[in-house]
Amino acid sequence: MSAAPVAPPPPPAWLPPHIPFTGDWSAFVTALYAVFARDFKASFPWFEGRPVWHDRRVFADGDSKEEGFWHLVTRDEWLWDPRLRKKTKNRLPELDRAGRVPWARPIIEHPGDPQVLIWEFEDETKFGPALRTYVWLQSCDYVVILERQAKERGDIYQLITSFYVDYPGKRVDLLSRYERRK
Repeated sequence: MSAAPVAPPPPPAWLPPHIPFTGDWSAFVTALYAVFARDFKASFPWFEGRPVWHDRRVFADGDSKEEGFWHLVTRDEWLWDPRLRKKTKNRLPELDRAGRVPWARPIIEHPGDPQVLIWEFEDETKFGPALRTYVWLQSCDYVVILERQAKERGDIYQLITSFYVDYPGKRVDLLSRYERRK
């Protein structure tokens, strides 16, 4: 006789509900951006005594919204470009990731919760190695990635991305990174 699977713990009381997608991408983005503006523009969250900033660059095709926002609601995908005859990287909407934007700030602000796993890991980026801080609410499969940066007025954390862990291989990858943490 096999043991019954163990149910994950309930979400913490401080975690707000996610925003469900109802079929209208424009309305969805408007609702998500309102949360992003409240949580990351109107005031900064703080992590380990430092403010958390986001990427404020705005590109012409970014609908006047910051890169920091788009990294919370879209995912990199490699697509074949027949004109260039090669694969190119594009950011495409990811509904499960996007709907959890309201979770990013509360997870950053609750590092002491036993359900939140935090570690540093050296990621390889297009600019070279970068020491990143992973903040993972395991019970809800949501990760926020921050990077500590030195600024003239003092150190800050840069919000790199956040995402919903939507397949078992990603959980394995995150646990592997945790085991190999700095």
